[in-house]
Amino acid sequence: MSTSSSVEDNTNISNKGERVMEKHDKWLSGEHEYLLQLIKEYPESRNQFYADKLTEKFGFLFTDTAVRFYIARKIKQTMQSLAPTIPSYGEKHEINKDGSQSSDKLIAMTENDTKSVDFLLQAHGFDLNEWELVSARNNIWNTNDKDNGIQTLYSSKITVKPKLTGMDWDRLLSVVENAPSVFVKPKYIPGNEHYLNIPLFDMHFGISDYNHYKPTQAKVLNLLKKSYKETLFIIGSDLFHHNDHRNRTASGREIEHADMSVAWEEAVKFYEPILHEALKCSEKVTGIFIKGNHSESLEWAFTKYLSARFPQITFDTDFKERKVHMLGNVMVAATHGDKARKRLNEVFPAEFPLEWSRAKTRELFIGHLHTEEVIDKGGMVQRALSTRNKTDSWHENMGYTTSHKRFQVFEYSRDEIENIHFV
Repeated sequence: MSTSSSVEDNTNISNKGERVMEKHDKWLSGEHEYLLQLIKEYPESRNQFYADKLTEKFGFLFTDTAVRFYIARKIKQTMQSLAPTIPSYGEKHEINKDGSQSSDKLIAMTENDTKSVDFLLQAHGFDLNEWELVSARNNIWNTNDKDNGIQTLYSSKITVKPKLTGMDWDRLLSVVENAPSVFVKPKYIPGNEHYLNIPLFDMHFGISDYNHYKPTQAKVLNLLKKSYKETLFIIGSDLFHHNDHRNRTASGREIEHADMSVAWEEAVKFYEPILHEALKCSEKVTGIFIKGNHSESLEWAFTKYLSARFPQITFDTDFKERKVHMLGNVMVAATHGDKARKRLNEVFPAEFPLEWSRAKTRELFIGHLHTEEVIDKGGMVQRALSTRNKTDSWHENMGYTTSHKRFQVFEYSRDEIENIHFV
């Protein structure tokens, strides 16, 4: 029996005088190498295909059964021995001095999984309610498996820290929406055509507390001894210093530490008596939520709390940048002031054409910079509001300490502004 590259006459004569090809008996190195080559070139082919090719090349009859057994016994061993040697992976878990933990594991995951914070925490064995991700690095790592050959996994290294004071938003919203309601018997005297606008921007509860704002509360309550056709509250616009209990703003930037649980309670003590009195002296009370850049989620939740607490008040809690409300024929516009600040005289008439056309007086209220400025341009007065908030460490370090510390409350007739009260 020969294994030369040319086909020899390996046939026998049958009893009937027919030439019959001799059946292949013993595998030789040339046949082994040729079968290996066929498998590499045609990896998805059937064993019968390999058998036919071998028969054609070597002149012996190869059967699919013989080829299948030989692949199972010899060829897989050869292919595994030719595969690159890949070192084993040593998994690690470390507890760091600052209380954080680091985990290094080999994980089967998709490219999308590498971008999922929840997947990475769970894959490394961390509870989503107790840990938060600090950093993650995922690199492709090949591994050699006896049955499946080379597989692509990921070398995943993450660092996590405990959620010592994490914010459970679902629980908070449940508390907010189930707050006991307050009903107030109004003492409004019909016929009064005066309106009151109370835009307390940039209060930053957490830096400033209730005691600091008690004089402001007393002055506002004094204004509510009169009767008003409607009282408007603009609520939010950095009502709190942080957006969560981890000292972060809405953008995720960590800033000066403050206790948001206490800050929430202080804001409740400030606002509830004022809203209570407003319901007594006003035919209608309206609250508009304006999101700030520090605490948009927390102040939105607070506004939802007030909405549940005072069902007699009409609250606009939509999560929009810019809003308007009509007090008689006065258009009151509001936005925090951190976006499109220089184009607001163009943006508001474009976004609110009906209110703009109806109004005899148009006033826009913005905050953010904690500095007073009045610009009368293009048919609208733009009022940048100051704040009575304490100076935090960042503003002090940057030298932003010269602005007047005060809030303003605005009183209107049906068509125009009549008084500005400093509170």
